[in-house]
Amino acid sequence: MKYIDFYGQFKDFPFININDVKTAFPDYEPRRMYEWQKAGYIRKVARSFYVFNDRKLNEDDLCLISNKLREPSYISLEYALSQYSLIPETVFVRTSITTKKTASFETVIGNFSYQSVKKTLFFGYVLQGQKKSKYKFAEPEKAILDFLYLRSDIKDGNDIESLRINADIYEEIIDEEKLDKYLGIFQLVTLNEKVALLREYIKKHD
Repeated sequence: MKYIDFYGQFKDFPFININDVKTAFPDYEPRRMYEWQKAGYIRKVARSFYVFNDRKLNEDDLCLISNKLREPSYISLEYALSQYSLIPETVFVRTSITTKKTASFETVIGNFSYQSVKKTLFFGYVLQGQKKSKYKFAEPEKAILDFLYLRSDIKDGNDIESLRINADIYEEIIDEEKLDKYLGIFQLVTLNEKVALLREYIKKHD
């Protein structure tokens, strides 16, 4: 396996998965990846994942990588809420939902965290991005529910106030019928109570 052939095969990919390399090159040798890292051609992101040093990763690339580092997963929680402008903070860690174990990765291209849920709660996402970089991203209604579901410290109106949810954006993008439909799938009294508190907050700040 020569670097020129390797580069030609994967130069248009946002990341390099070793499984894909083994498929493309039956003569694959692990030491080549180590040598090309030392030469500065590629960087290791996580186990079995690499990126080319000369590739500038955009938002779609990073979101796709987030999906692939832990499968299955979709971007949600704080990162999704920030992207929807529902919370004022800029969130740099790409936060996701997965059916695998909770995990986090600090990498050379950014930080990624994953919160585990049971399979019945793995829903409410859409595909975003370009043709070659399609990734799963939570709908705003599901991002809110995922967030409230996993935040055991949110218990009363004051806790909801502290989130500083943008009421104008909420009313613009949240489909209340869809929110209720998704809420019913969780079948949790505590989550119902949190959503009721959130709706009181939105009404108050309308």
